[in-house]
Amino acid sequence: MTHVAPTAPIARAVLAQAAHWHVELSCGGADPQALAAWLAESGEHARAWDLLRQMDGQMKSIPSSLALPALQASHLRRRAAAKLLAMLVATAGGIKLGQVGMESNAWQSWTAALRTAPGQRRRVLLADGGTLELNTDSAADVDYSAKRRLLRLHRGEIMIATAPDARPFLVDTVHGVIRALGTRFAVRCDAEASSVTVFEHAVEVRSHGHAAPGKSRRVEAGQQLRFTRLGDGGVMLAPRHQDSWTRGMLVATDWPLSRLVAELARYRRGHLACDARVARQSVTGTYRLDDIDAALESLCASHGLQVTYVTRFWGTVGPLAG
Repeated sequence: MTHVAPTAPIARAVLAQAAHWHVELSCGGADPQALAAWLAESGEHARAWDLLRQMDGQMKSIPSSLALPALQASHLRRRAAAKLLAMLVATAGGIKLGQVGMESNAWQSWTAALRTAPGQRRRVLLADGGTLELNTDSAADVDYSAKRRLLRLHRGEIMIATAPDARPFLVDTVHGVIRALGTRFAVRCDAEASSVTVFEHAVEVRSHGHAAPGKSRRVEAGQQLRFTRLGDGGVMLAPRHQDSWTRGMLVATDWPLSRLVAELARYRRGHLACDARVARQSVTGTYRLDDIDAALESLCASHGLQVTYVTRFWGTVGPLAG
């Protein structure tokens, strides 16, 4: 198992700045160029902003009274920033404040033994001889015992090839548990749901909040299942090229442009958006994940688009200027 050096804590002042920027951006008062410059100043600034991205679900706990349009008032913006700062401090420092603390999924992501940054991929040899591959911006922990092999995916995307072993192999996400049945499969987890795609043999999936004890859904090779804590939407055929990221590629076939841009955005720091005027444009192509700027150039050249940059950290894919 690869040793991971501990990450230095983020200074409270930097967390406060990140909270301020997030609230200003939410209410439309942020200067994108100034925000991008702040992100570029230091790696600690980028880490604080990444932490905000990891707190998707917890950010929704900011009271609606502090949401738009009420955020236009400066004193309400300060209140929202203060609450967000408390959540950030709890997550980055382990201080339990209300619902947020060391048991939160964001905290577990931040302290996970296996992590990748945006744009990074990583391959790990497991103790039983199996392999684990982490895609961009992912966090996981491996917990093997005498009775079972458990992998906890806190966020992101992984590919697993299991090795023969009498102990059951389980993958746990915030939404449910996947039991491998001698297989190769991928799991993706975000704030809304988890999904599993099976490439060899089969898995069994059970949502954490399922009302019927012991009830699980079987997913065979070539199939995919998306599920939440409350259940799933049914097994479906897996889209082609779902494992292309393990080879450093992203393959799109008749995708809406907005979907492709959202996927490419996962592999780079900063902000990358799609102009609403071209969001539904159909896109087909193969793009290298190791060089997102080159991928964007290829996309624009082949589909008559352009990327407008405020700074290199802040870009929007849109139509060619008239």
